Formats: sequence, structure tokens, C-alpha cells
Amino acid sequence: MITAPLPLDEDLRLQALKRLEILDSEPEEAFDRVARLAARAFGVPIVLVSLVDEDRQWFKSHHGLAACETPRSMSFCAHAVLSKRMLVVDDALDDERFLDNPLVLGAPYIRFYAGAPLRLADGQVIGTLCLIDTQPRSLGADDAQALADYAQLVERELEVRRQLIHSRTAHERDRRSLAISEARFTTVFKETPIGNALVALDGHFLEVNPMFSEITGYDEATLRKLTFAEVTHPADVASDVALAAELVAGKQTTYATEKRYVRPDGTAIWVNLAVTLLRDATGVPLHFIAAVQDIDSRKRSEEALGNYHAELEERVRERTTELRRSRDALQTITDNLPVLIAVVDRDLRYQFNNETFRRVLATPSAMLRGASVRDTLRPEVFEQLQPYFARALAGERVTCNEVRYRADEERIWCTTYIPAEREGKVTGFYVMSHDVTEQRHTEQRLRENALIDPLTGLANRRALEEELGATLADGSPFALFFIDLDGFKSINDRYGHDTGDALLREVANRLKSTVRAGDFVSRLGGDEFVMLSRGVTESMSAERIAQAACHALARPFVAGGQIVETSASVGVALHSADEGGGRPDEPLCLADAAMYEAKRAGRNTWRLARQAARAVSLVQ
Repeated sequence: MITAPLPLDEDLRLQALKRLEILDSEPEEAFDRVARLAARAFGVPIVLVSLVDEDRQWFKSHHGLAACETPRSMSFCAHAVLSKRMLVVDDALDDERFLDNPLVLGAPYIRFYAGAPLRLADGQVIGTLCLIDTQPRSLGADDAQALADYAQLVERELEVRRQLIHSRTAHERDRRSLAISEARFTTVFKETPIGNALVALDGHFLEVNPMFSEITGYDEATLRKLTFAEVTHPADVASDVALAAELVAGKQTTYATEKRYVRPDGTAIWVNLAVTLLRDATGVPLHFIAAVQDIDSRKRSEEALGNYHAELEERVRERTTELRRSRDALQTITDNLPVLIAVVDRDLRYQFNNETFRRVLATPSAMLRGASVRDTLRPEVFEQLQPYFARALAGERVTCNEVRYRADEERIWCTTYIPAEREGKVTGFYVMSHDVTEQRHTEQRLRENALIDPLTGLANRRALEEELGATLADGSPFALFFIDLDGFKSINDRYGHDTGDALLREVANRLKSTVRAGDFVSRLGGDEFVMLSRGVTESMSAERIAQAACHALARPFVAGGQIVETSASVGVALHSADEGGGRPDEPLCLADAAMYEAKRAGRNTWRLARQAARAVSLVQ
């Protein structure tokens, strides 16, 4: 592979590219449209708008290719930039410059390439509009002219971008006042389907949109004379004021709460309130931005549903005799409740079911009356609930928090079994179920978020402790690897925390691709990572895993647009099945201590706990 040398005017070329402020920008339809049209016109699978940076070629548009950049050393486009003329390669395998190029031998398997230079108004060539095919082909004179015409469309978009940047610079002195004005009078503020308000620091309303007036019942002119405290329910004022004070004090950047407004007619309406404090460039508070959503119907529904269960149980106990004489009345009442209701006798046969119960089980009323519970429910559901039936028939009120009546849907029911008594004897039990699907999904999301490191997407410390505890409890042998990056603080100091965060994410990706399927990878915090490999019983196996991790992290990273070099020190602790259980922190402490031995041994190496003095160096 022959790498294109740098053009003589490389510094000027790179300066022109940087001034466009286009590198690593979001996709734009104008460029993507040209790429799509070119792909259709020339019948090629891949069309790129390629910009050649200092160490890479970055694709402003990449039709037919998932990657958004490749190293400049592999770039065909770098040769076109050097020559400043259209470059056509009929068959890369017949061209000594490219025949061993990784992009030819591997994905995307380039065989044909045609790149038209993208030239700015000052004559600098910053990249190409290129056509790529996986099959050899040629480019006739007419096609070459057409490709040049498409390139001119891209150049026109680049020139428009350059002129916009120039205009933006000319008007930068007015940016702050314009931004505040636009923020206040934006169309989104006025026409959004939720209530919006700008509130002064003293609580007075500055601006409100029509939806805010509709929710509170006050017109805009009236609201401008009031403070938010004057239209808030007295019971909610103190908490609202306290939260606003925390924003001003800088203790938090935003808050959300549920509160009540009092409308002019004296009625209260529940809303979901989200508040942000806007500050100027120096950090001085300006005003609050409030977003309000009407949740009055939901709150009233929640209150009603919360009372249904208790009220229904009391009603069943107080009116058992009366409802037995008037089954039609009972049926009418229960059919209109959003819960499953049934009566089961001691032989586990249905004596009564409401309409919701019949609808969920998809069984007609005539078939349920007297039907066996065992024959009606799915076998696995019956096996799950049979212990609850036995306890209810023994006189105990019991609840199963998770019942899935049907296999063809994901609805989850919370079911309570209440003993039915007559003359002091249990004659069966009542069944009452309410849908808790959304509640369970919310709980699951909260738990998952609590166990995931938000920066890297790996398991966090809490998840690691749970995994270690479970592994120790079942007596499985395992190896624990404590990994600490070498020199991470200096990387943060040199490149900034954004690059440091990007590096940590790349480290997480490499560790996940290095370990075995089923191994557990987590981030403790900072630049510390822990891997747990079940079934590892021999030191040689643990050594191979540690060595692989060191090698993977010693290769240069591309993080935050920078090429960053680092390494890792790894401490290894083996835990055999003979050692039994123990506390999760014991193997973690052993691996941590071994890691520090690796640090003292020169870094970019590993040490095995209890054998940390053994000299083991990695071949660089």
C-alpha cells in the first residue's frame, strides 16, 4: 500500500477545511441528496462526500457505508487531494498503490474508485465526491463530466456554508440579545401543546402561552399581574418555592414536580411542572422557564383506582349475603369495574366471574360457571397459583404480585385471594386482580438504570457486587480482574474531560470484545474496571485473559478526535470452589492489591494475587 504524500500547501488546505466547521457535524440533507442521486445515476453501491483531515478522511455523507471515517493512510481520496485532479481506479487489485490496501482486501472490498476533487473558492482541495464499487469498472468521458458536475453541487453547498459562517461572525456581537429575544418569542413557546411560562425571579409571570392560560383558567393579561404562588394551591406553595430556591442557589439545574393550580372559579387542577433556570453568560440568573402538562384526569383516575380495591373488598364482606340473593346486581356492579373478579369454591371450580375476567381468559360466561380452575388456566399458571389457592382455603388472605393469565400478551396482574366464610367455615375464596403491567415496567426500568454506568453502558459497582455475591453463593470457581488505566489523569489534563470520557467508552468497548461470551464486565468508577470470568480455575487461563486485556488497551485509541495512547495495570484474583462463599469485597480487595503490584512493576502488565512478586512482563 502506497500512502499519498502530503501536498505542499497542506497547512493552508487544513486551515481552509477547519474554517468550514464541518468536520464531525450532523448529517445534512443537501449533501445526502447529492450522494443518493449520484449512486442512482452511476449505479454504484457506495457514494461518499469525503473530507481529508490531518489524520483521517471523514465522510460528510456516506451513502451505502456504515463507517463515518477511515484513517488517511488508507485513503484513496488523499491521492486525489494531492493531485487536485479527478482520480479513477478501474481495478484496485491492478494498482500497486492500492492492491494491498485494507479497504480493498477487507470491507468494503473496494475494486473501483472514482473521486472528483472538491475545490473551495480559494482553490484549496479539501476532499472528494467519490464513487465506489466492489466490482472493477471503467469511467467514460461523459460519466467523468457528470461526476464533476455532481462535485460542483457539493462545492456550491460548501460555499454556502462558508458564506453563512462569515455572516455569523459578522453578527456575533448581537448574538446574546438575539438569543434571548428568540428564546422568549419562539413559535415553539407559543404553539406547543403544553403550557409554557417565563417567570421572573420574584415569581411574577413574564410571558405565558395560550395553553398555559387554558390550563390555569386565567387570561394572559391577568397572569402578568400575578405570581406563581398566587395561583398555586396553598398546600403546594412551600415545596414549589423551596425547589425554585434550590435552582437559584445552583443546587440543581432543573426540577420536576406534581402540583395543583387554583383556577378563578376556585377549583384545583393537577399539573406536571418542569422548571429550568435561565442564566446569562456570566452565570447570573435571569428568569425561570416553566413547562406545564395537565394531568388532572390521570390523578383523579389514580385516586379512584387506588380506592377501588379497598372499597370492593369491604363491599364484598358487608354484602355477601345480599349479593348471593341478587347475583344480577353483583354482576352489573363488577362488570363495570376495571378488575378481574371471580368466586371459587373448595373444589376449585368457578362459581362467579365478572365480564373483565371472562374477557381476559377469552372464555364465554356459560363455559366458566362451574368450570375447573385447573382446566381453565394454563398449566404453568395453575402450578404457580396452586399454593395461593391452598392458603386461601386455609383461611389466609394472600396476594400474588405477578400473574400472566395469557401467553399471547405481556399483561401482568396483581391477584388477591380472600377467603369466603359462612358460619365460621371457609367455603372458597374470592379472586380480585388488577393490571400492574405499567407499574412493573416502570420498576424494571428503574432497576436497570440503577445497575448501569451511564457513561460506558457497562454494569456499575452495585451490579458487580450483586454478581459477585451470586457467584460466591453458588460456589462457582472464577477469576476476578481489577483493571486500572495507566496515566489517565495526564490524559484528562492534556486533552480535557470530554476526550477522557470518550476514552473510557472506547476502553469499555475493547474490554467487552476481549472477554469471553458470558463474562461480566463492569466499571467501578473513574478509570477502574473489573471483569469476572466464571469457570476459570487455573492461573494459566487467568494469565491469558489478563494478557489479552493488557494488549487490547495498549493499542492507540481514537477518542474525541484525538489519537490517545495509554495502557493498563491488571490485578488477578482466583477463587476456587473449595474456598466456599465469603464476602464480595474479599476477592475484589485481593485483585486490587495485585493491581497495585502491577503498577509498581512498571505498568502495562499484570500480577496474580498471592503470587504478585512473580516477574511477568508483557512483550510490547
